[in-house]
Parts: sequence; structure tokens; C-alpha cells
Amino acid sequence: MSKKTRKATHLRSLATRPVGAERPVVHVDPTTGKADDTHRKKLRTYLGIVTCDKVDVTYDDWKQAPAAQKDLIWGDI
Repeated sequence: MSKKTRKATHLRSLATRPVGAERPVVHVDPTTGKADDTHRKKLRTYLGIVTCDKVDVTYDDWKQAPAAQKDLIWGDI
């Protein structure tokens, strides 16, 4: 019998929106860089998922990731 564990989320509700459906809007405070909306938790989770999928774990810091990979992430967002 296997132990029940949590599985990774992929936020399929955001990634596979129906055609024509609007994206949730998240307002970010430009001075602090923090989201101040009801969707901020989903945004943070989604950014983590996209980053983990597109950036190798061999980089210690976001600044070390190649610009090409960063551009792919920004295009996805």
C-alpha cells in the first residue's frame, strides 16, 4: 500500500482557459512589487510552476538563468 502524498499542481484552470475567456487581472504595486489583488496567491503559484518547468534547477539564483529562458517565461506569462 502506497503512502498518500500531495501531487504537484499545474493550475489547469489558468493554463487551459476556454477560448475568449479573460485572464484574471492582478494589480501590482510598482513601488513594492507586490500584488494587491484577490488573485495574488494564484499568480504566485503559477509563476512558481512556470519557473520550475522552464528553468533548470542547476541555477542558484534567478540572475544566473539565461536570458533566453527568461524570455520564454515572460512570453508564457
